[in-house]
Amino acid sequence: MKASVFGIPDFPFGKKSLPDARLEKLKELYRSAKVTAIQVEFITEKDLKNADAIVCLNEKKLDLLIMDMEIVESKLSKAASDQEKALLIRCQQLLEKEMPLCAGTFSEEEKKWIANNNFVTIKPVVLIDKVEADDLPVLARKAYDQAGRVSFLTGGVKESRAWEMRKDATAIEAAGCIHSDIARGFIRAEVMAYEALVKVGNVNQAKNEGHLRQEGKEYIVKDGDIMEFKFSV
Repeated sequence: MKASVFGIPDFPFGKKSLPDARLEKLKELYRSAKVTAIQVEFITEKDLKNADAIVCLNEKKLDLLIMDMEIVESKLSKAASDQEKALLIRCQQLLEKEMPLCAGTFSEEEKKWIANNNFVTIKPVVLIDKVEADDLPVLARKAYDQAGRVSFLTGGVKESRAWEMRKDATAIEAAGCIHSDIARGFIRAEVMAYEALVKVGNVNQAKNEGHLRQEGKEYIVKDGDIMEFKFSV
């Protein structure tokens, strides 16, 4: 995922590994040759519209909100309908309270309209103090969680890996994260909770004790699910 950093021009931009202590435990249990963590890419404010979340200094929050306030004021004079005008006024009221639009209550359709009309604070906003900008692992985790992401895990001899997923995504979407062919030929997902595996302490024993579940394509993936996909193409 991408997080735009607003108001910190000297920030060390680029990709940072998302901290996940579960990977080292999986490496131990699966005897994996390596681990692969999720990458959070910090990008500049010039690329803000391509970001999944915004990291903003507290002292720069008003500058960020003003960007959206200017859009509201411009669009209010051109509102095509009473419904559109009412939505813009709700946005304006939030911004005047010094709250980003992501803090408001909007329907999915309204969120889509707001995003499609170049408002930036409808994206998740992580407000930080200057000192917090120095702790990149913690900042990566904050941005990832705020952006509504969860992680599912895969384990094996070659690699134990964490995969990025949006919250409430399905098993077939998880399969597609690994490869489109797996999603296309999806048969089932074999799922085991990370906590259950760690408690047992052995992969085969955990399976024998019934901790491995068979799930269909509509299963909602939970953070920490260890998944393996059966597919045919």
